Amino acid sequence: VHGIKHSEEQNTSLVTYLSPWLSKPSVVFARITPTHKLRLTEVVQQMGHIVAVTGDGVNDAAAIKKADIGVSMGVMGTDAAKEAADMILLSDDFSAIVVGVEEGRKIFDNIKKSIVYILTSNVPELIPFLVFVALQVPLPLSPVLVLCIDLGTDILPSVAFSYEEAEIDIMIRTPRRKWDHLVTTKLLAFAYFQQGMIQFFAGFLSFAVTMSDFGFPFWELFGLARKQGVFPPATAAFDTDRRDFGNLNVACVLNSRTPANLASLEWNSARHSHIDLRLFFLECGEETLHQTVKWGTCKVPQLSSVTNLPVCYTTEALKYAQSSFFCAIVLCQVSNLISLRTRKASLAFNGPLTLFMVFSMALEVATMLFLAFIPTINAIFGARDCTFRHMGSQALLFSIAQVIFDELRKFLIRYKAPDETEPNWFERNYLW
Repeated sequence: VHGIKHSEEQNTSLVTYLSPWLSKPSVVFARITPTHKLRLTEVVQQMGHIVAVTGDGVNDAAAIKKADIGVSMGVMGTDAAKEAADMILLSDDFSAIVVGVEEGRKIFDNIKKSIVYILTSNVPELIPFLVFVALQVPLPLSPVLVLCIDLGTDILPSVAFSYEEAEIDIMIRTPRRKWDHLVTTKLLAFAYFQQGMIQFFAGFLSFAVTMSDFGFPFWELFGLARKQGVFPPATAAFDTDRRDFGNLNVACVLNSRTPANLASLEWNSARHSHIDLRLFFLECGEETLHQTVKWGTCKVPQLSSVTNLPVCYTTEALKYAQSSFFCAIVLCQVSNLISLRTRKASLAFNGPLTLFMVFSMALEVATMLFLAFIPTINAIFGARDCTFRHMGSQALLFSIAQVIFDELRKFLIRYKAPDETEPNWFERNYLW
């Protein structure tokens, strides 16, 4: 196309004249001057495109400098072209540009995946504190276990994405828009409202089941953190046949249901872990004392590995429930690691896991088991040796659901009618 010369003769707008030609799949402009190359570069940029210019001579330097990415030849290129360029092809092989684009897209993809992985666990770590403050439920996840996730189990898996190969469809994607960033609204929505909420429900269900198995019914958890009671004598034993249930320390006041010597319970401290809370949460009645909590059945008569006392109806139940929440997050993060290997393509077509990713997953689970089951270590970090019912049964279901749900999202993004060429609604709104 002798387009530049023709445009000057007709005295028409260069953008208007070139638009029909530049909308074609490919176009070649022949016999143009260095000035025309520069003008052509500017016009294409004004149309909103990302422009790459290659060249090897002094006459190409201006266009190379103006382009979004200038590419110069390393062997045949002049010094002026090399100085103006952003990238120099050492072998003068144009196929290296394709390899470079693929590598750049892969790095961009892997950084996004790592960001999503790290952000996802923030939701199940934050909401327990909101539940504690707003609903006065005993804290479902301790601050120490939050740090164990952020500084322990999540570190190596987030690095594992740097060893991932490019996705199968990476070179058939349309180029990114100039204003697209690493962290977008769609990425945050995916991390927080899809993956993050699934992990929170997995953790909270594990927490609720564990507390229920140790005698704390679900509905009784609400407001339990702020309830006060009376500490029983050290040798007191719970007895339903006695008027005071075995707590001789309750001091009742005339015409008042509230004992005079109420005290607060330290749920996260080991100081009160030996107390049977059925003796603690009591109020005065006309003839007998009444319990302020409707206790459930002790379904798992387990001894604590730290206190060597029954877990049921004690603050140790909270430690076991917090450990269940912690294990649920870790197991869900393992499935999250697998599902994040692709953003759009199905996992079935993405090849096997890398050795580094397998190692990071194994170390993540091993760290979880180390914190929960090694004596002294679990006491230091506030974790406990949960049974499989409390540690994995609920979490594994949510882990599998997390992968299936994300595979469904990817399928809806990929699905197009035979005559459809533009991105569908799901791709426009759910491809992060």
